[in-house]
Amino acid sequence: MDRTVVAPVGVGQLSDSRQSFLRLLAIFVLSGAAASMLTSYLIGRSTDGQRANIALLEHEGSKLDAQIKEIGALESNLQVLRERQNAVESLQSMRNAPVRMMSALVQSTPETVVLSAVTQVGNRLTISGSAPSNGDIAQFLKNLESMPARFDHPELVESVAAEQVAKAGPVRMPLTFSIRVDLAVGATAAVPKAG
Repeated sequence: MDRTVVAPVGVGQLSDSRQSFLRLLAIFVLSGAAASMLTSYLIGRSTDGQRANIALLEHEGSKLDAQIKEIGALESNLQVLRERQNAVESLQSMRNAPVRMMSALVQSTPETVVLSAVTQVGNRLTISGSAPSNGDIAQFLKNLESMPARFDHPELVESVAAEQVAKAGPVRMPLTFSIRVDLAVGATAAVPKAG
């Protein structure tokens, strides 16, 4: 039988493997520390970049908020201007309305009827006058009704014989009357409003 003799490991050999291990350990520790520092640096840069982006977005957001407020103010000013324009257009379209109304009133009044007062409250006219007979007053009402573009719903409020009729006896005195009539919507309507 052969005997193989194993030579004892020397101190020099252990120390070389231990040194190799320590070198490798140092390399791993240093590379881990370098990787950790690099990762920390990259995360820090990324965080700083995100903070800069957030600050930029907040600044731009505040600029947009200011612009939105300015747009709101401009819209309210625009609305005020539109209302003024509509009021001016309405006044311009209505400035001839009284002339047209009086012209239509004259056209519908029979020759025997005398108008003494015309008052307007809103779209309602109250017409007072005198006529020789109820037939003339009826003709006046009929004429007003025949002008639907100018007058709506004419109605006789009263027809009264003057006090002098009773005292004078058979002499015919005129009747005083009062008529209410609404102005037709088209007669006072404004020109169609733009936009």
